[in-house]
Amino acid sequence: MTITEQEIFEQYRALEKTYEYFLVNTARIRNFIGHHKFKSVAYLGCGSSFCLCRGAEISARLRLGRPAVSLAAGDLLVNYPHYRYLLQDSLLIAPSRSGATSEVVRTVKKLKEDMGNPLISICAREKSDLGRLAELSLELPWIFDRSVCQTRSITNLYAANLMLIAIIAQDECLMGEIGEAIDKGKSFLARNKDALKRVGQKDWDKVVVLADSELEGIARAAALSFQEIAQAQANYYHVLDVRHGPVVLMDKKTLVVVAISPQESALQKDLLADLKKRKATIVTVSGKGGVKFSSDLNLAVPAFSNLPAMGIPFASACQALALFKARAKKINPDVPSGLDPWIILKEKR
Repeated sequence: MTITEQEIFEQYRALEKTYEYFLVNTARIRNFIGHHKFKSVAYLGCGSSFCLCRGAEISARLRLGRPAVSLAAGDLLVNYPHYRYLLQDSLLIAPSRSGATSEVVRTVKKLKEDMGNPLISICAREKSDLGRLAELSLELPWIFDRSVCQTRSITNLYAANLMLIAIIAQDECLMGEIGEAIDKGKSFLARNKDALKRVGQKDWDKVVVLADSELEGIARAAALSFQEIAQAQANYYHVLDVRHGPVVLMDKKTLVVVAISPQESALQKDLLADLKKRKATIVTVSGKGGVKFSSDLNLAVPAFSNLPAMGIPFASACQALALFKARAKKINPDVPSGLDPWIILKEKR
């Protein structure tokens, strides 16, 4: 068994610990928020972590009633003068596996020196560079991925972002549904493992991941997982937006993975029927068990009232599909050529 496989199929144990950690630290988090004045929230990250930042930005806007933005730390590092005024009076939140990625650490240092922004660090390592810069350091060492490709850490950081927002917003319903998704996740993966393996062994070489709203960030991260683990071309789009251009490249060699919204089933059914005409292999993740979609495999999840809770099983299913495709291609997902676990930039001389 590869390290990547182990980390994918054991991730729900880590998620249980992450969920409990946030419950235990609820008072600490709310105390921090109560003592720091900020007008907006700014999420900073690179790679998969930046994908998660995109989703967290949407969740923060919808659930906290404050302006929010997500920025690729490398973009901010290079183009700092363009973004400086956007980040005045912002609370910085940085989810990270390593806490050592140069773009993030350097950018945070610059913001703190320039404007004194407070920082919440959510990191998979203890006593990281990023954690030492933070006024509130949330450390989750049990989620750290030893494999180069991130899987367990991504799903956990996604859940951590959501838990942080739910705690600040005092949204008990969202917290409860995150807990439900985690509680049922291990059996979800076990129940669907053989079906996911069969799809992974099919003859597809490109992937389209479709999801909307607060699922955008985790869906972007899922597309990246297909690129890194299975070394397949993969892209993310909003569900109905795939008709606006990308559909022309979809054919029998395309895998489409769709997070089905509980809203407007007819519109989504029509889209999937159109994609099926192009002979794509379609996997749906849906909480609407009574609705039949034109998919080769439907993965049933609870009918969550909070859409982002679906992101937890959705992410783990995509990671498993990527793993099984890597196996079929005889790729070792633990050591993808040319990919580093995190980036350390050379310092100026």
